[in-house]
Amino acid sequence: MNFQDQLKTLHKQAKAEAERRKQAELEAKKQAERQQETDFAALMADVRPIKAQNRYYAPADTSPIKPRQHGEEADTDHYFYIGDGGAHHDIPETFSKNGQGSNDIKRLQNGHYEVVADVDLHGYTQEEAQQVLNEFIEFVQKRGVCGEIVHGSGLGSSGYIPVLKSLVRRWLMQHPDVLAYAEPRKGNDGAVRILVKRRRKPDPWAE
Repeated sequence: MNFQDQLKTLHKQAKAEAERRKQAELEAKKQAERQQETDFAALMADVRPIKAQNRYYAPADTSPIKPRQHGEEADTDHYFYIGDGGAHHDIPETFSKNGQGSNDIKRLQNGHYEVVADVDLHGYTQEEAQQVLNEFIEFVQKRGVCGEIVHGSGLGSSGYIPVLKSLVRRWLMQHPDVLAYAEPRKGNDGAVRILVKRRRKPDPWAE
């Protein structure tokens, strides 16, 4: 056998030995994994699943506001009213409590606050609108601090006097929980976006 033949034979033997070692390593690895699974099963033999507790967690309220229907009973003792009539002019496009909320007005206009609810007051009388507004303020405070009210521009009112628009904005200006309002979009005077005081969470330690 010449040198070239010897070299080929040695090469084949080395290749076969390498393949044998590779198979042996794979088998050893599989054996180790099977042993780990067996050991884990043995460790978990006495473990029992926790029994499900019969507790109900109510989902977060994400439904849209539904104003109270005509004739429905309502607790109106704590509602805020300003009465019918009043001035229908010189109602500002924006308002902030004590003139200190210019930043809040800017944030209302640029969408900084999330609008958590909206309500359309078309079709309501002045008294009904104030009742719906009271419920709407409470509804917004449960979810966040910002809501949007659609009151219309008043172009369809008698004498083109914006009665509902003026009522809503006068009401918002006087309501103790309203900090500011602003028209959401330039040229759209048929709606206002409002900022209300955050509702304080009850103190669990209070008696």
